Amino acid sequence: MAKVFSFASWNVEHFKGEQERVANVVKFVKDSNPDVFALYEVEGKVVFGEFVTRMPTHNFFITEGEQGMETLIGIRWGLTAFVSQRESFKSKIPTLRPGVLVTITKNHVHYSVLFLHIKSSPSPHAWGLRDDMIGHVLNLKKALDKQAAGPGANLICVGDLNTMGLNVTYAQHDMSGAEELARFEKRFAARKMSLLSKTAPHTWRGGSGSSYPPSNLDHAFASEPLRFKSFSGKFVDVRGWPKLETDQEKDLWIHKHSDHALLFAVVET
Repeated sequence: MAKVFSFASWNVEHFKGEQERVANVVKFVKDSNPDVFALYEVEGKVVFGEFVTRMPTHNFFITEGEQGMETLIGIRWGLTAFVSQRESFKSKIPTLRPGVLVTITKNHVHYSVLFLHIKSSPSPHAWGLRDDMIGHVLNLKKALDKQAAGPGANLICVGDLNTMGLNVTYAQHDMSGAEELARFEKRFAARKMSLLSKTAPHTWRGGSGSSYPPSNLDHAFASEPLRFKSFSGKFVDVRGWPKLETDQEKDLWIHKHSDHALLFAVVET
């Protein structure tokens, strides 16, 4: 199979202008070498400037709004792409993060990648916002399908979907993170999109001293006709601390980079 393009998604939590951390993050992204990528929770203009300087192979776009933490998009030079900031994913709350839709055209075929970082917390309010935001993804797929010829639109939704589950006052109504993800899968399946398998079961880790266990928060869903490169039988390579052996190594990587791992995938023909 031939490569169409590669993409990466990474929540670099509270990513500010600390020079050493910026250098570590840029190097890790460069080593992964994605054609298109998104970084979430970017704070301040320093990070944007550093990426422009350190990665001259890519063009960059950053979201704007009242949310404070932005999404940084990188697109390799020479790749035909259109970028749009999708305000609907803020669910009418100005401080929430917008989605970013990158539409890539290659060999006269359109591929849409929706980079998304949705509301965290297992509270009923946050759970409801996640539910609403996923609804907007499905509405987008429906709209793109109407415009597309053949079996439907080529849409990938990837990002920190914060599948933390639901905690309410009475325990019998609680929902685990796995149950919330299964609910997402069922909803996406109705629009002919599937959850892409990953090389590691968890994408977030608070460190060996954290009271929270490693969690499965970052995901990629894709239109079913799309094909992807296999990484040991999986379609998304989880890069960063999950590939390290010891707690000490993992803690050091998290300190230097982020408590989220990077998701990497390759679309093929």
